[in-house]
Amino acid sequence: MAPLRHIVLILLATVLVARADEQKESDRCVVCHEAETKEWQASPHAQTMNDVFLNEWTNEGKKWECLVCHVSKLDRKTGTFSHEGISCESCHGAAKDDHPDKSKMVLPVTSEVCQSCHAITYGEWRVSAHGQKNIRCFDCHKMHEMQLRKDEPDQMCGTCHTDRLKSFSHATHSLEGLHCLSCHMPEVKGAVMKIRGLGVRGHTFGVGAETCANCHRDMVHASHERATLTEEVKELKAATPEKLTARLDELEKETGKSREMLAANRRVFPPVVGLSFLLGIFLGVALPHFRRKKRGEKPQ
Repeated sequence: MAPLRHIVLILLATVLVARADEQKESDRCVVCHEAETKEWQASPHAQTMNDVFLNEWTNEGKKWECLVCHVSKLDRKTGTFSHEGISCESCHGAAKDDHPDKSKMVLPVTSEVCQSCHAITYGEWRVSAHGQKNIRCFDCHKMHEMQLRKDEPDQMCGTCHTDRLKSFSHATHSLEGLHCLSCHMPEVKGAVMKIRGLGVRGHTFGVGAETCANCHRDMVHASHERATLTEEVKELKAATPEKLTARLDELEKETGKSREMLAANRRVFPPVVGLSFLLGIFLGVALPHFRRKKRGEKPQ
């Protein structure tokens, strides 16, 4: 019995060591990077497998390509993955055995790091004024928390746009409770688009007519009609019987001229059609004759 007991203990110890090693492997980042790990655990990256995504993913047919950006180390063949959510290795790469003693896990601080999952948002940023001046994702967003670097979004914009923020704070839009994001980064409508590489808000930072129309639809679409009606009312108020009579005479003269032109066209139209028909016949017969004569051929 003693040898058997020793064998069982050895096997149990092996299992426990293997589990400990596995747990150590999954938690190896927190050993040295405790603050960064806590920030990540509360971030949207760690919560990508939330109920909103799971519901939309189910409605879309549970496509495996969606998991590429929502889990870590996805195996397409087996459908298995290492972590729910975007783990450290998703961005920094697989942990190196000689880290941190010899090698480092340095991540380039560029917006291209975010491109693989946030493709549409990256494209919007790239063509925006921010992208043209290389105002990177990390300049506005914290690296591990994925939150803005300032608690108030307007203050985040005011970091660079100080004068504009001061003037905006006294403007009507601000007094009505709007913010910079309300117009420059409108919310994306439709959860389906949000799971296709698009952020919760647009990142072009541009303001077009459609942005204004979201709140001022009646004013935007009716402004031209109102201006036209106003001019017509002014003309009617300024009209007198004498002016209306003179205008009527002008319209009658214009109508008479139009009738005369129409009658003249009717008289000319039949002869023109007849001449065109005869000219077509003549050209159809004469052109082959001239071509043969030019080549020196005898007429058949």
